[in-house]
Amino acid sequence: MARYLLRQYWDIPDGTECHRKAFASTSITGTIGLVASAYSLALNPPGTFLEGLARAGRYTFTAAAIGAMFGLSSCITAQVRDEPDDPLNYFIGGCAGGLTLGARSE
Repeated sequence: MARYLLRQYWDIPDGTECHRKAFASTSITGTIGLVASAYSLALNPPGTFLEGLARAGRYTFTAAAIGAMFGLSSCITAQVRDEPDDPLNYFIGGCAGGLTLGARSE
């Protein structure tokens, strides 16, 4: 499954089809967030069902939002700059993802 998700992301050329690239990066990081929330719930069981549901959603949706911001900003940066293979696009995408995590932690 991981190979399928990564292939879905890397098969799309940089700077093209940003909506598909964002969906692929959101799927990848959402899956990672789901796995992290499963570990969190297994290692530290919640007191109630709603508390567990809230914790799982917090990890999963935060990771998915970070992936969406990374995918969108790196793809749009590649389109605007007309340099699809430049590592600066991924740096800017990483900064946008970090800003999303910072906004979530506040």
